[in-house]
Amino acid sequence: LLIPLLAIGLSVKSQVPLTYEQLLASTPEISFTDSLLIDAQIKEIPALDSATVKKWFNAVLPAGSKNRLKNRSYAIVGKITSQPNFDLFVLLEEKKRPDSSRVQVVYFITTKKEGQFIAKLEAAVNGERKQSGYNITSLLCKDYKIVQDSRITVNDKSYTDMTYYKINGGGRFILYPKE
Repeated sequence: LLIPLLAIGLSVKSQVPLTYEQLLASTPEISFTDSLLIDAQIKEIPALDSATVKKWFNAVLPAGSKNRLKNRSYAIVGKITSQPNFDLFVLLEEKKRPDSSRVQVVYFITTKKEGQFIAKLEAAVNGERKQSGYNITSLLCKDYKIVQDSRITVNDKSYTDMTYYKINGGGRFILYPKE
């Protein structure tokens, strides 16, 4: 008698992940005319539940760790669904450190129209860790070209770089040579 009651109690408390249709319906569409600047200085967005993160965005979770969601929260900033072959999600990851510092990472994640993962790209990073500071932003253009501007400080030395990507028709991030 105790075992069935325990099983029922656990099933009631377990989280059910959103379906892909529910995920699309609850995510705001991002519209832009020419280009869109993505940075990692996003304030308040409602967090996703862990079951939904594990089901639809498992590729951004750290590999090999038992508790991969510890000290991390995830939120969907928006989506772009105008491409006929894939959907593009903008996902925010916030890492909270024991020393009360925060690191925010914004990912571009492409999925097939049915929800299967295609590819991911770290589009923006903002935060500090030990002797390093990160400020990486991305400019997403209407033709799905991405210009990534990296400004990193390590031991009081600054490094800058520009990286170019394009999202191909299949939803993959292709690295392009510097222009």
